[in-house]
Amino acid sequence: MSVYFKNGLIPCLVLLACVACGQDDEPAVMRRKPSEMPKVATSANGFVKVVAADVPGDPMGFRLPILQFATRNLHELERAYALEMPRRDVPGLVIYAQDGRTNDTRVIAREARRGDVLLTRVWLPSPGFSDLDQLRFEIARAYLRAWIDRAAPRGVTAGELPDWVAQGALRAADAQTVHDDVRFVLGLWSAARLPYFPALCSDLRVAKGPAAALPGYVVAYMRERHLFKEVLERLASGKSWDGAWLAERLTGEREPSEQDRMSDERLARLSRAVLSPGEASAWDVQTFASRLRLYPATFADRASGASCSFAEAVDRAATDESVRLAAAQKAREMPMYVVGRGERLAAAGEAYRKFLLAVARGEPPADSKKLLREADALLAPLLAE
Repeated sequence: MSVYFKNGLIPCLVLLACVACGQDDEPAVMRRKPSEMPKVATSANGFVKVVAADVPGDPMGFRLPILQFATRNLHELERAYALEMPRRDVPGLVIYAQDGRTNDTRVIAREARRGDVLLTRVWLPSPGFSDLDQLRFEIARAYLRAWIDRAAPRGVTAGELPDWVAQGALRAADAQTVHDDVRFVLGLWSAARLPYFPALCSDLRVAKGPAAALPGYVVAYMRERHLFKEVLERLASGKSWDGAWLAERLTGEREPSEQDRMSDERLARLSRAVLSPGEASAWDVQTFASRLRLYPATFADRASGASCSFAEAVDRAATDESVRLAAAQKAREMPMYVVGRGERLAAAGEAYRKFLLAVARGEPPADSKKLLREADALLAPLLAE
């Protein structure tokens, strides 16, 4: 009998039975035939075991497809994050395929210690109709927590891995999902609804639906910076989860405001990578040009007016902090003005963004003026068309 996956479900051909295996918290059922006795299939590295009864005509029954599903997901995690289980001599995940005489599609996970080993048990009441996304999550969480536990030095209590990291790790291991997650996060960012970056690293939770993109985005950032394994090792050393530490390691900045700015700069780069450019119309170019002014808060009370040109901002920034703050804000907004409006306008927008960052950082006026001239030179041909 061939066994395969279809429509996200493991085909359920017969009802299966599972025994308690000596554990008080494992369900027990009556057995009438030797073929109904549960048997164990173990992964090659010994980390995963699947317990299920035989299927008539197929000696492996559900054991083989579930074992293959679990090991394939674990191998993908190991490849994506350069991981290898520190100890492979004892199992860390046992999956029980139960008899299926229920419409219960839950994936029920329980974590406990057996001796000095962290063990996760997962029950599938109706394995033919189990939620495979939830099963995939439980497999990933069991592996990552076991990795941390087994990497911890003797006598050290490892820190606890947040569940959202396991969810994000699965998403960040798939290139198409990473692309979709970035697009969702860019949508939040462009609407000014993306959380403050240091808070994002500290306050995430496992999410359902489109919001699951947030854990995926942060873990993809960790993977890009080759920090994922370092995060696990830090927890294994006994340290607790620290979102402030993660934000600092990801951005290279200590100040929360600078961390948020670095996040904005990264999103500005990603906006050019994931969106297909179109062609800027004359109206697009004129609208863009009309936004090339700053509106510092202190200008509202001045006779000179409430705004200044970019050229005026270069000299005023030396003595007026509000001009520098306005330049920083405008630099954040600049990518949103040019998204999807052609490569040439995008290049001009990037040049103006670099100029504004120079003003915001208080760099020498001569350097800022040079950047402004370069940006103006890119915009001039578009205005003339």
